Amino acid sequence: MNLRTAALATTAALSLIVSGSAAPASAHVNVIPGVSANANLTDALTIGKNNTIFFRVGHGCSAETDIKNSQGKVVFKAPVAGATDSGRADTHAFSVTVPATALGDAGITYPRPAYVPGWKSSLKINTDKTATVTWTAINRDFDLPYGPVDGATAVSMFGDFGLRVAFAKGTAGQVIKFSAVQTCFVDVPAVKGSKGKKDSKATTVKIYETWDGTTDTDATDNNKHDAAPSVTVLG
Repeated sequence: MNLRTAALATTAALSLIVSGSAAPASAHVNVIPGVSANANLTDALTIGKNNTIFFRVGHGCSAETDIKNSQGKVVFKAPVAGATDSGRADTHAFSVTVPATALGDAGITYPRPAYVPGWKSSLKINTDKTATVTWTAINRDFDLPYGPVDGATAVSMFGDFGLRVAFAKGTAGQVIKFSAVQTCFVDVPAVKGSKGKKDSKATTVKIYETWDGTTDTDATDNNKHDAAPSVTVLG
């Protein structure tokens, strides 16, 4: 096989593998296949252990509504269509829920998270036989920036969060959906009281982006919903 043929074969395989790429353009959490235990890209998503996948977070969270301080002043404005300078927060935590079909035949081959510098990870086994891995920045300095940092010209940064999973028998050809949640922090400064009002302390408000395929029925809760990241098991 020459290099051109090999490149075309790899491209075709990837088009079949990454179902997340068919998500709406607004989605910014997709699944990127890693390599298999045999260091082969095209069989990275096969039945069994040691399948490595990466969840690529394209940018941070966008507020759905303005966030106000204790005196009603807007301190974090929801983004306006076409604007790029407001309502966008850095990612402080990212979690992925792995379905039972990606936990091995017995449902107990739990996902193994990749190390992300500056972040810690945890694993929770859920009552519905799924497992949730959460990465959390050890402090705010390690948050995944939404936009330019220190004068950088890039619009935003992206982050990859890797997992090793084990697809169960019978999943060949199936689309396996995961759910993911981004947690972003918005700082609300302290406010000095006036006319008998008490001073308010500085606080932090959380906003979310949830990638589970459900409909966003509340446009005021600062928790957007969008397409669930997914992959197709090859066999």
